[in-house]
Amino acid sequence: MAQLLPSWRWYGPQDPIQLLEIKAAGAKGIVTALHQIENGAIWTKAEIQERNKEVSSAGLHWSVVESLPVHEGIKTNNAVASVLLKNYLLSLENLAACGIDTICYNFMPVLDWTRTNLQKPVPGGTTLELRAVELVAFDCFLLEREGAKASYDAELVQAAADYFDTLDAAQRESLAATLLLGLPGSEETYSLEEFRAALSTYDHISAANFRENLFRFLEAVMPRAQELGIKMTIHPDDPPYSVLGLPRIVSTAEDLRAVVKTVDLTANGLCFCTGSLASRADNDLVTLATELAERIHFVHLRNVQRGAHGSFFESGHLQGDADIAGVMKALMTDGTDRSLAYRPDHGFKLLDDQNRTSYPGYSLYGRLRGLAELEGLRHGLAYS
Repeated sequence: MAQLLPSWRWYGPQDPIQLLEIKAAGAKGIVTALHQIENGAIWTKAEIQERNKEVSSAGLHWSVVESLPVHEGIKTNNAVASVLLKNYLLSLENLAACGIDTICYNFMPVLDWTRTNLQKPVPGGTTLELRAVELVAFDCFLLEREGAKASYDAELVQAAADYFDTLDAAQRESLAATLLLGLPGSEETYSLEEFRAALSTYDHISAANFRENLFRFLEAVMPRAQELGIKMTIHPDDPPYSVLGLPRIVSTAEDLRAVVKTVDLTANGLCFCTGSLASRADNDLVTLATELAERIHFVHLRNVQRGAHGSFFESGHLQGDADIAGVMKALMTDGTDRSLAYRPDHGFKLLDDQNRTSYPGYSLYGRLRGLAELEGLRHGLAYS
């Protein structure tokens, strides 16, 4: 039976949540990255070893790198893509030399994830939300993307227009600021003009072209990762559909199957994010977890409650549309005896979290609650 290792995302020394708090929460593994290094630059052995020392000195284990970012130059296959790929491979070699063997990354263009409200009320606190009417209002009336109105249902555009008319200047600015964060992994935020410029780099990149760029990356990286003993895990799109006209190609069951089949090596694996995948009603998570278990090397467990037009909010870890128990059971009974890191992904900003500074979705008490629930479920399944 696969052993699920409870882990916790930590943003390094600048994270307001300390390693000793994480250890007290019951996590065994740490999911972290060298966020201070510019995207596309090489991660040196010295910097990796320093982070590893910080984690191990707290009695914890650096279980997963999340993330080793894929530079936009690789995603768009621009003139410096070959140099960036060489840097990426050197970083992998340095990580392997330091004993780090599981790497999470994504291939989402421009933005890592998209939300329109970071403070949706829930009992005892707040949660994250994506509302279609707010997204369309931003796209059509703040960003004013060419062709945006034609890309949505007319009724939804009218609802977005009506909603936009109710916002004052400060509320419009707040909506734009939320959409332009690009959190949590991009290490970049944008002004409206910068964001328009970033979007323009994809004007002539179709979903088919973008998929070719992903497969080119997989073919360049995965054979070397296999030699190094590294397990690469691609994170699904969040949300799992086109946003602001950008191509999304890791959203559906067929997308995931295509990723693992393109380079049929163990190194070419998946980060199974239940929240991202469950945001689409046509993704059967238990079937996917069962089918793709041997290529799932890292797991994000979170839950969502879906709404109309792709809207959703992040619910409690065991409450929502994702069958977390079914997914966990499928992974635990995959026929292996491996250790598989999982982490509670996102969490309510709960109770005293309201008085602490933290990254959106990365609270202390909210995630502690989620980890406790998930660990209870894991133990129950193990003993059933």
